[in-house]
Amino acid sequence: MNESGYSWPEAILTLTIMMVIFSTLLPLSFRMLSGLENKKHEMRAKETMYQGALLYTTYGISEGVRTEDGTEYEWTVVNDRLCVNYPTANNTEMICIP
Repeated sequence: MNESGYSWPEAILTLTIMMVIFSTLLPLSFRMLSGLENKKHEMRAKETMYQGALLYTTYGISEGVRTEDGTEYEWTVVNDRLCVNYPTANNTEMICIP
């Protein structure tokens, strides 16, 4: 190291560390965040399914929509089968129970 600042090897080492961080850790964190977002949507769809089952057994209502954080979860009952449609990042998912 000289008196004028950082040396050439220190600059290369810093650049290498920055490239490792941005090429491995950031994509991993984005993948984890999108996975958590999908699980959150699935959890809310199952909550909607539970509420729909209560409404169907109590009042005989066979369809409805629940909105949470700007996302619509549509539930329907056909032939005693309860299904919930909800949007994901790429398309619309459906989960059903008999």
